[in-house]
Amino acid sequence: MRILSKSGDEIKIIAMPNEKVDRGEYLLIEDETSGNKILTQIYEVSYLDPTGIDEEILRDEVFSSEKITHIDPNNVSSLLTMIKDARLLKGKIRGSIVDSRFTNEIIWLPSRVFSTIKKVSFSEINKYLAKNLKFPVEIGTTSLGEKFYVDASDLDGSLTIITGKKESGKSHLAKLLLSELVKLGAYVFVFDLNNEYNGMMYDKSNNFSDIYNRIVVLEPGNNLVFTLKYIGKRVFTEILTHALDTPAITVREFLKIWDSMNEESDVSIRNLYTKILEYKNNEMVKEALISRYYSIVASKLFANSEYVNFDIKNNISLKPNGAAFVMEMAKVSPLARRMLVQIILSKLINLLEENQIPPVFMFAEEAHLYFDQTYWEDAITRMRHFGIYVTFITNQPDSLDPTVYRQADNIFLFNFINEKDLEMISQASTADSETVKNLVRSLPQKKCLVIGRVVNNLPFLVSVKEVNYKTLGTTKRFFDIKKEIEKVK
Repeated sequence: MRILSKSGDEIKIIAMPNEKVDRGEYLLIEDETSGNKILTQIYEVSYLDPTGIDEEILRDEVFSSEKITHIDPNNVSSLLTMIKDARLLKGKIRGSIVDSRFTNEIIWLPSRVFSTIKKVSFSEINKYLAKNLKFPVEIGTTSLGEKFYVDASDLDGSLTIITGKKESGKSHLAKLLLSELVKLGAYVFVFDLNNEYNGMMYDKSNNFSDIYNRIVVLEPGNNLVFTLKYIGKRVFTEILTHALDTPAITVREFLKIWDSMNEESDVSIRNLYTKILEYKNNEMVKEALISRYYSIVASKLFANSEYVNFDIKNNISLKPNGAAFVMEMAKVSPLARRMLVQIILSKLINLLEENQIPPVFMFAEEAHLYFDQTYWEDAITRMRHFGIYVTFITNQPDSLDPTVYRQADNIFLFNFINEKDLEMISQASTADSETVKNLVRSLPQKKCLVIGRVVNNLPFLVSVKEVNYKTLGTTKRFFDIKKEIEKVK
């Protein structure tokens, strides 16, 4: 391989047919005169088109089609064959290595004549980065077949996005990350839109999994209900404002009613209804109060009895070695879903502000179905201060506010073909748009481009490894079910 040209951070390299280099792989260019090295990632592989190559290819085709014998006493054809199949590698310079240490600065130009070029592995790059994995998590394998690890501490304190088109492997990776975090003693709250995470309690043989005792499945209206007294005045106000779109004047009257219930030491759903019926100041406000009350009751998220109240702090204390609290939301109405998300988010913030619970991770599956900037804003912009570290999982990246992408520390990007989606992600990510667009379009299932803090801002293509958990999130297909029925018959 030889350097052809360099412009800015882009470099072009000529490779012979026997020098196999795939998109996404890293090359190390070493200048023999100085000993300095440049780290380059290839984002596009095409044919080299030297002057006259079209004519040579056409001549070969004519000879072949007309069955003309081509006499070649000097064996020039073998050389021409190599030239015709020569590759042009386009790459992005990610940094340089000086004195065995990686740096983003590139203040020198490598020699075209006295430079050697070779592939470089993930483990070798890590040595140059002097990166010690405190909490290694195996994600999968690189194109060179070596195991690929990220440090769980790079997910800690970070905003992470897992995105890609349907059935590309997003939830598969999310479950892998979740299981590893739980094993490390972390607490994860999961908004499960498809009721699929409960499958992690079992392995593929339908036996108890290695995290069976750390998965807490919560069903809204059953073992996931709250009392008004528990959620408190502040959280209740946020529910009214953000989830129920309550006018300010109605919220003020609700709060007066709350204070009245508090004075009577009876803050409950039952007493709330009584107080609303007694309200006489404004009929329009009363109608709004009644309407919101019925929405609250219909959500089935609230109860009068203290015995059925879900207490976040108590449940965390019952799992001293970490746990995943999976909130099943497949059968929950869109309005109740918004209310539940608001309750959990607001209550977690309250508990964290008072240092009553340790920092937590939050996995938002199908986030585009309930994402609303009004009540996610604090978690996104000030999450490091609160101690809530969110992972958004979605197949509609344009449904998330641009603020999310600007704040994102890590992005796991699966296959996308849509130009609009690619354009949005490439503008927001730390990787350049050429790398994102060229590498992501042709990704097979369960292979992703990892960008951000977990890879020191050096993008890597990774084939995500299999996980030994029962799969419940796959697409149900008519003909697959029909085939199974016929087998039984």
